[in-house]
Amino acid sequence: MTLKLYDKLKHSVRFWLLRTLPTCQQTVETISNSMERPLSLQDRFKVKLHLWICVWCQWYLEHLHLIRAAARAKGDQAVDVVSDVSLSDEARERIRRKLTNQN
Repeated sequence: MTLKLYDKLKHSVRFWLLRTLPTCQQTVETISNSMERPLSLQDRFKVKLHLWICVWCQWYLEHLHLIRAAARAKGDQAVDVVSDVSLSDEARERIRRKLTNQN
């Protein structure tokens, strides 16, 4: 009896939150912005509540973190590769001439 009452209450709270919180599209935009800048306390609270009720946005956040980690790992490797490559003086001069001819 107590468990059923708890489940109904939990469902009611989640349903109410679903109607009052920002939509998934707005939440995804806020999550994406959080990767570039810190969120306000209010935005963090809204995102946390939304993630509590929405599994799709949870997955989006997990995938975003995975992509970010992979990009950072590849980015660290790319710095090593790029620093080893250099253009000859002739190639630099050809590029410079082409660029000045286009302008």
